[in-house]
Amino acid sequence: MRNLLCCFVFCVTILAGCSKDDGCDYSQLLIGTWINSQVDAKPVLTDKVFTIQFREDGVEVYSTGYELDASNKRWIENDKFTYKVDGKSIIIEGQGAVSGQFYMVFEIVSIDAENLIYRVPVFKIDNVVYPDSKLYSMKRVRVDLRAKCLGTWYGRSTSPDNVDGFHYWSYFPDGSFSYFYKDDLGHWVSKVDNNGGYFLYGNFLASNYSNDLLSGAVGLAYECWNVDIVGATMFWSGLRANNVTASFRMDRVSAPPQF
Repeated sequence: MRNLLCCFVFCVTILAGCSKDDGCDYSQLLIGTWINSQVDAKPVLTDKVFTIQFREDGVEVYSTGYELDASNKRWIENDKFTYKVDGKSIIIEGQGAVSGQFYMVFEIVSIDAENLIYRVPVFKIDNVVYPDSKLYSMKRVRVDLRAKCLGTWYGRSTSPDNVDGFHYWSYFPDGSFSYFYKDDLGHWVSKVDNNGGYFLYGNFLASNYSNDLLSGAVGLAYECWNVDIVGATMFWSGLRANNVTASFRMDRVSAPPQF
């Protein structure tokens, strides 16, 4: 009975989480992957979301989209950070994905099995201080859609007033994807310069590609979506500028078009 009581108390502590200096093991609660959901209690544009993975070996993986220059942007996973936990402080340092040596201190405001809220009292790049007074809210990744996402999908935008046609996407286990569209003559074309790569964090999808067809922009690009897969149907949604929600719907098919 004593052992059962101790086990019950431990489980309640983990589920309730920590918001005060109450002896919680923050290092164990942190381990896993977290997705940014809000900044200062406001929703984040889907393309501006970042993810953080705290690994058991003390490595922090930070993933987000970067503007490399005026013509190129890219989603990058960076595992060049290390972290350690001191009380409610997460001390992070390492090399940035693009440039710069980072030193950061995250102060945990609250954490439980599903949510993490923190502030950043210290943020330095190459020993230069950049003040950050924002409050960051994170959600823990609980689902794995990678296996469900594999294969070929056929669908189109369901955003209001969108006149875009149908497309095919084929997702592969190595993290690459192919894209097919109709040309001006109505023929299906494989986008040979797509250079498609994708990352899935729970139901959050980040895709790299090149030479955007819709905008006509030349260069590297990325876009992010919230994903839901119901049976053989996949839905994408993304919060864009001016509070506009973009969306797609697609159905699983056996193969892309034959040429």
